[in-house]
Amino acid sequence: MARTRIIIDTDPGVDDAVAILMALASDQLDVVALTAVAGNSPLEDTALNARRLVALAKRPDVIVAAGCAEPLTPTNYVGGDVHGQDGLGDLVWDEPDVQLDSRHGVDVLRDLILEAPTTVVAIGPLTNLAVLAQRYPEVVAKVERLVIMGGASFHGNVTAAAEFNIWFDPEAADEVFKQPWPITLMPLDLTHQAFLNDEDLERLRTQGNEVGMRTANMLEAYAVFHQQWYGNRNVIMHDAMAIYELLNPQAIVKQGVVVQVETQGQHSRGATLIDRGMQHSQSHVLVGCEVDNDTFRSVVHQLLSSYR
Repeated sequence: MARTRIIIDTDPGVDDAVAILMALASDQLDVVALTAVAGNSPLEDTALNARRLVALAKRPDVIVAAGCAEPLTPTNYVGGDVHGQDGLGDLVWDEPDVQLDSRHGVDVLRDLILEAPTTVVAIGPLTNLAVLAQRYPEVVAKVERLVIMGGASFHGNVTAAAEFNIWFDPEAADEVFKQPWPITLMPLDLTHQAFLNDEDLERLRTQGNEVGMRTANMLEAYAVFHQQWYGNRNVIMHDAMAIYELLNPQAIVKQGVVVQVETQGQHSRGATLIDRGMQHSQSHVLVGCEVDNDTFRSVVHQLLSSYR
């Protein structure tokens, strides 16, 4: 079976790291590039973290490029500490031997999408993709598929209305959802069903490779945050759902929807209004609804234990 050629647009991020390491380990996916965007941390950190993860996976063939450093409507937000101060749990890292591509991340997206059929996996704010659509509109029709982690129907994780990736740059998200590319959306309603627990972290620590040890240590900071925020140490694997969808599309129940993004609103800026009416069953936008966590956890361990 031919591998799915993908670009991961990302703001690593602990759960981004798990998603990226899963993708780089899979023989089903051909990861050709990581394009970094500001979000969980400033761009200089997210680009460095992307380089660190590619180096950890020993994949020097993967292009790493820095994209947009601020949202379409600039804000004063400079990153939180949900993922640690550096975005990857504040571990000690050697200087990665993977260098940044000289091109802007948006230009890397354009060049690679025009080169061959490509699926884009967006697991950060959608700034790079909005700029891509605005600057190079001819590229939109060339995208084979766009899988996005973002949004929420019932409750956000930054405000009551908004999920972080959409909230960080709602104007970009609005632009992206107005485009005709085939979209599959993984919102919080789905991602909160997928998590790793302390048993999983211990299994990662003892699986006998550096990837497992570092992943467990990165997730420890995330577990502390979850304990403070949700009252338990189950670490929610938001961004990994976008990769899991590509590995096993049947594992996630989906339905056709229409998505609109609120760019105004005193209390609702960044909200995603997901219309799940049956009249949208044939929509070019699908939303993930249900996933079995035990099966997902097994796939995570299978992939991360394959590193040597």
